[in-house]
Amino acid sequence: MAGLGSILELGKRSLSTNQYGINVTSHNISNASTPGYTRQRLNVVPAEPEQTTFGYLGKGVSIQSVQRIRESYIDQQMYTVNQNMGRASQRENVLRLTESFLQEPSESGLNAMVSKFFSAFQDLAVHPEENANRNSVLQRANLLAGTFRRINDSIGTLQTDVLKEAEAKVEKVNDLIGTIADLDTTIMIASATGSTPNDVMDQRDYQLTELSKLVDIRVVNEQNGSVSVSLGGTMVLSGGNKLALSTTMNGDQLEIYAAGASQQMKISGGELNALQTLNNTTFKNYLSQLDELASTIISSVNAVHSTGYGIGSPPPTGVNFFAGTDAGSIGLDPAVASNVNNIAASLTGDPGDNEIAIQIANLQNAPLMSGNSNTLVQFYSAFVSNIGSEIQSVGTEAESARLVQEQLTTQQNSVSGVSLDEEMTKLIQYQHGFDAAARVITTVNDMFQTIIHM
Repeated sequence: MAGLGSILELGKRSLSTNQYGINVTSHNISNASTPGYTRQRLNVVPAEPEQTTFGYLGKGVSIQSVQRIRESYIDQQMYTVNQNMGRASQRENVLRLTESFLQEPSESGLNAMVSKFFSAFQDLAVHPEENANRNSVLQRANLLAGTFRRINDSIGTLQTDVLKEAEAKVEKVNDLIGTIADLDTTIMIASATGSTPNDVMDQRDYQLTELSKLVDIRVVNEQNGSVSVSLGGTMVLSGGNKLALSTTMNGDQLEIYAAGASQQMKISGGELNALQTLNNTTFKNYLSQLDELASTIISSVNAVHSTGYGIGSPPPTGVNFFAGTDAGSIGLDPAVASNVNNIAASLTGDPGDNEIAIQIANLQNAPLMSGNSNTLVQFYSAFVSNIGSEIQSVGTEAESARLVQEQLTTQQNSVSGVSLDEEMTKLIQYQHGFDAAARVITTVNDMFQTIIHM
């Protein structure tokens, strides 16, 4: 039968529960600005009632759990958005650097250099025997070749930097996977004893969010509290067991492998995918187009120039104008570089003949590129335009992903975020509950004193 001892126990439970509630509320308030923190809630239920002669009497309150208020389906969507934004943002940043190397449109850009080079031969055709015009051709040719080499070297250096950055990203992925595995083990051990380590789970979710910015991941929550994480279709974390990633170069191709795997991983999202694609495809394509343009200029100018005559007795002939084969090696032929009289302007060697200079000048408007369908300038303009279009495309993609990320963050914060106003209301509620429970205990104490003095 219920007695004063039962009422005293009921009051003690109420005191303890309200004290625990104040603890949880204070924890929420303290972490209101902590990145990745999830609001916690004290779940309580009525204690199992006691049967008496007059029916069942309540025995107060029991603490059921301290619950994280979080929607896992929002996390899954956030992982997808993060990988899309990471890929697009990383690609946009690198492509903008590439665009800056081209310096287009400007007087120092390759487009202007090509035009000025052929214009110099046009001026030479007017006065084919004047040293001033020949020196101008030499100067313009040097600037053209130097611009090709500068762009080629800049993209090559950027490609090297991208490879180093990709290796650093892989190391970061390994660090994150290792951290998540350690946290996962802690969670599994705690869950096995019936505990729910909410703060550790928050840390794990935060690390998973950071990982999703680097690579495309799929996360499955297991019943034992752990998570399974697959990356590019390869399971890299399960049951606390992890796989490390490594990079290797297969020729000029960057490949990424999981430990013990013979097939390379197919990473389709995140910053690492952007870096791998830039090295394996994008830069290779850009350098190939630059080489094609430089090679065409070298071969077409040399083909005409070698048939002409310079100035001398006898006039020199059979001299190439350019040396090298591509954008990285283009330069002036030593014979031309050392003596401007070796620049061929004449077809016959006769004084005043300018046929070769005219033919070289006309190469600027000749359909030499893309299967004889584009001129040199048209080909390069399309090259620059394509880079600009891709920058705009990935910029739009990154901005769209950012907007979706903001919406998901707002949605998640509305569920998981800490509202200081709400927590203050709960704090007052628990304080009043604590005071009331204390009053119950005081009352029971007075009742005990009354009985003792009877």
